[in-house]
Amino acid sequence: MKTIVYISDFRLPTGLNFVKPLQKLVDHKKILIIERHNLHHEEVLRDFFDEIRYVDHLESVDAIREHMMQIRESHSISALLTPGENAIEIGGQLRSEFGIPGMQRNQAEAVRNKWIMKQMLHQRGIRTSEIAIALHEQDYIRFTAVHGFPIIVKPLSGYGSINTFKLSSMDELVHYLHHTRQAQQRDLLEEFIHGTEFHCDSIVSKGKVVFASVSQYLYNCLDIATKQKPPASITFPEGKEADFIHHIKEINEQVIAALGINQSVTHAELFLTPEGEVVFGEIGARIGGSHVMPPCIKNTHGVDFFEAVTDLEVGIYEFKQQETSHKFTGMICFPSRAGVIQHISGIEDYADIPGIVEFNVSYQVGQRAGDVNDTMTRSGFAIVEGDSFEELRQTLLDMYDRFKIEVTVAETETV
Repeated sequence: MKTIVYISDFRLPTGLNFVKPLQKLVDHKKILIIERHNLHHEEVLRDFFDEIRYVDHLESVDAIREHMMQIRESHSISALLTPGENAIEIGGQLRSEFGIPGMQRNQAEAVRNKWIMKQMLHQRGIRTSEIAIALHEQDYIRFTAVHGFPIIVKPLSGYGSINTFKLSSMDELVHYLHHTRQAQQRDLLEEFIHGTEFHCDSIVSKGKVVFASVSQYLYNCLDIATKQKPPASITFPEGKEADFIHHIKEINEQVIAALGINQSVTHAELFLTPEGEVVFGEIGARIGGSHVMPPCIKNTHGVDFFEAVTDLEVGIYEFKQQETSHKFTGMICFPSRAGVIQHISGIEDYADIPGIVEFNVSYQVGQRAGDVNDTMTRSGFAIVEGDSFEELRQTLLDMYDRFKIEVTVAETETV
């Protein structure tokens, strides 16, 4: 029997959308490797997997490799699924080590290491930000002398805008170097691109982009991570596309070809400058927006990204598109606060809002919510359709403003 190994740290219950497509693979044995702290989800996951194995941390390559060696003793591994951004490099490394089809080590490194990614694109003449690797304090000074402020400082293989900083002056740079940067830390420095941020979500099969969807962020990802702006975007339907959307799709295809992405879903981020130029930001070989973007794309375009991830990896993908109403579809994530939930809004508070496609709140009264440290960790989300971009944008922002969450952070203090 063919065996699929699945490596993930997905959050439940919304994370089940990623594994539901596995149920149709009745002729495959399915083994999950997951972090030990997700033990409390074991009973739910047993419905989708024949075997579950645990590691302390998903980044523990040696521990995962040991599991893979044990599995190989009695199973022929036909596919390795690593849908999360933090597991893509591990997946590429293990496929190359164990002779498993799919994205290999060099391909995975090209979509994870931002220096390698952008160097490959510079060599193709694709417009993207100027970059440098900083090893010493003087490297930061030299970069700003050439490119000025602001600059972006980020990890070489980061995700979710974690540990990404915008430094707008020499004072901010000095503070970062002396109070934030760790000794011997290697940073990627980037020229700051002024413009509106978009994302292009694609399905790549046998080296060809068979489908692409363009969406516009309501706030740039950096503002979401550093200024507490809500994660939100709106997907454009076909037939209502401006020239810049066609240009975004063209750049997206050029990037995918340059990086050698052959069999994957992708999530690219690009900027439209005030001068009308499209500038590439970065790309991931994964679903964008975790569990919130696939429903938007499916509602507008009739294409299922959750299903595509699995089908591409096991080699059975055939492009399918359902009929839709061709409306704009937007998503917005609701705010979260650390503490014990005392009150939180529900769908009943939005009975007057037309076009709600999906509404999900992760917490109930009495549960403890943790800190927000990336662009996607929030207390819930809404997916809404509309007839125009501007009307839908206003609806999403109004829903965010109306969302209420109260937590107890100390015995005598409620926020």
